Amino acid sequence: MNLLKLLKRRLESEGKNEIFYRLMSKNRLSVPTNWGDHQASWNSLKKSMDDDNPDFALISAWAILEDEVKRKYPSKIRKIGDRRNKSICDLASKQLQYDKKQKRELLSAMEKRNKVAHGKGTHVSWKDVNCVLVAAFGTYKSN
Repeated sequence: MNLLKLLKRRLESEGKNEIFYRLMSKNRLSVPTNWGDHQASWNSLKKSMDDDNPDFALISAWAILEDEVKRKYPSKIRKIGDRRNKSICDLASKQLQYDKKQKRELLSAMEKRNKVAHGKGTHVSWKDVNCVLVAAFGTYKSN
């Protein structure tokens, strides 16, 4: 374990901590991290990867997606309690020209996120986390 800490420190000191997290996450994420103005969420996501906790990672990934969609469509996003999360999925899916399968995967990840956030049982995988981050990164790049 000391070897991993040494590797992490060395890569972080060289500004290459992305490499470390790609290695440690076993390439579970297909998009880069640390983009946009989401430092608190990125820190939480990294902790989730360190702890191998996709449930908590999904909460962090969703926060990033929500922020990006709010920036892109401030007047189109619905209010809390008015199917807000579904509107986030709809707006991101439309912007990124998702097909039915991709949109269904994003909606599934949203439902899992809601269950985790409200303490209900569900099975979250790193695929769900990646799905949300892909949508967030695509929205970010479209700005």
